[in-house]
Amino acid sequence: MTEVLKIPAVFVRGGTSRAILFHSSDLKDFSFDQIDSILLTVLGSPDKGGRQVDGLGGGFSSLSKAAIISPSTTPGIDVDFNFAQIDIQTSFVDWSGTCGNISSAVGPFAINEGLVELTKPVTEVTVMALNTGKKFVARVPVSDDGPSPAGDFVIDGVPGTASKITLQFDDPGGTLGKGVLPTNSVVDHINIPSGAVYRASIIDAGIPTIFVLTEDFNYQMSSVVEELDNDLETKSILEAIRCKVAVMLGLARDAKTAHTKSQALPKIVLIESKNEYIARDKQKINCEQIDLRATAISMNQAHRTYPVSVSMATAVAAHVKGTLVSELVEKITEGELSIGHPNGVMKVGVDVSENTDGWSVPSVTIFRTSRTIMEGKVIVPISKLMAN
Repeated sequence: MTEVLKIPAVFVRGGTSRAILFHSSDLKDFSFDQIDSILLTVLGSPDKGGRQVDGLGGGFSSLSKAAIISPSTTPGIDVDFNFAQIDIQTSFVDWSGTCGNISSAVGPFAINEGLVELTKPVTEVTVMALNTGKKFVARVPVSDDGPSPAGDFVIDGVPGTASKITLQFDDPGGTLGKGVLPTNSVVDHINIPSGAVYRASIIDAGIPTIFVLTEDFNYQMSSVVEELDNDLETKSILEAIRCKVAVMLGLARDAKTAHTKSQALPKIVLIESKNEYIARDKQKINCEQIDLRATAISMNQAHRTYPVSVSMATAVAAHVKGTLVSELVEKITEGELSIGHPNGVMKVGVDVSENTDGWSVPSVTIFRTSRTIMEGKVIVPISKLMAN
């Protein structure tokens, strides 16, 4: 009797994240629950020690991801992208959100797998993100051999240089079907169980995101980001706010359910005015380089860089008058935003407009790099399929 499964997979870096990518045809014989078990086993979850030492995960939310890519049956769409965020310490797999960083790996994967025809010098891949129902176009530099890994483009948080992949997200606003401002307010006052009230701006573009001001908490952004992970008081308050908003947005029936079943949505971000600081890679970030500072929380961890999907919401919020984000930025360049995050700077191009129906976001453009690290087969013990 066969004791293990050997399943074709590709291990990739997309932007500042890593993930295991599967072709849908290689998972077609498994149930949804079995696929969850496969992803947990491959990434090394659950691991109460937080290291994912028995898998390919890296112990951080940005390094514990997976996706299933399939040829699309929708006219005008090349491939469908179904993203999964795998919790590190529990057996929870969240399919509710998407990942902008791993989006940059979808185009190269589709080209390498023969899902789209290679066209030099740049191959365009039109992708449907199934989790959000939103489309994006990946423009991937290629040679006769496939996606070109070499280039001179740099993104903070990734050592070295690589070829520049352009991601254009079309109409990324309103992933929940409630518009860019899902509560119809630029600033909400969130009551948490302790009785405290916190100001928040809730923006849905790319992914539903909550923005709160650092000045309303004891946490100092001048501290290293690891200190936020150890600041249980601040993290507890942020999670209470996040869970309350999840209920407000209809993502969970109550705060307890939001904490356990809606860990990936919504995201929450601490923001403050721009200032000089030293990034994690020891580079000095000057005020002239950024429009504001921000630290995102993902799966109850402080993000070491900045999620692409959250960067979309941040750029939109900066251009929507009256939000906490827009009140922080000074003399912002129309259609652009430079975000200072723990590992450097992320630049976002955004098209935002206001009309009689509210705010709309025709497109957001972000530049990333990607690398295929490994192609092969992951080995999954049969006993693991239902053990998680």
